[in-house]
Amino acid sequence: MTGADVLQGVNVSRGAFRVWVVLTALWLALVGFLAWEGVSDATRGRYQYAAELKEDVKPWEEYDTKKPISELFKKPSEAKWPASFSKIEYQYQANFDASVKDGSQTVVDFPNGTSLYLYTAFGKPEQEVVSRWFWEKRWQRRLDAMGGQGPLLAFAIVPPLLLLVLWFVCRWVIAGFRRV
Repeated sequence: MTGADVLQGVNVSRGAFRVWVVLTALWLALVGFLAWEGVSDATRGRYQYAAELKEDVKPWEEYDTKKPISELFKKPSEAKWPASFSKIEYQYQANFDASVKDGSQTVVDFPNGTSLYLYTAFGKPEQEVVSRWFWEKRWQRRLDAMGGQGPLLAFAIVPPLLLLVLWFVCRWVIAGFRRV
């Protein structure tokens, strides 16, 4: 049995297409894993609740920093706007840790690796409300982080499509050499 006899009943086109499908699936799984890790790293970290100022406190005027937090900011349950949270940059984390040590803030840790700093002046019920809001917004933070993954999407889709186009071009060129 020669090599030509073995390839006699083989459909090379179908086999090559299946190889392309498997390689594309593996490629997309790898890129998807990398994207998921990148998004997870972007959403993990330490956050603070952006408390809303009371109406009588003017943000453009310098206010007395010796005033208690409860005199400057509304309780979270009385806020007019939806709760917002901002990620604490690395250079400011020591200040937040110091405020936890002096008792003006507390830290709530979450299962996904995030931490939330909250003012102790608001009391436990308010802290629990804000913690629940923060936890409910975790998927929105993940979606927001995925918004920056556009180049990775192109990196995921373009190589398999180029490989498929190359396959069809090669088939077309080879078909041109067949005898009539």
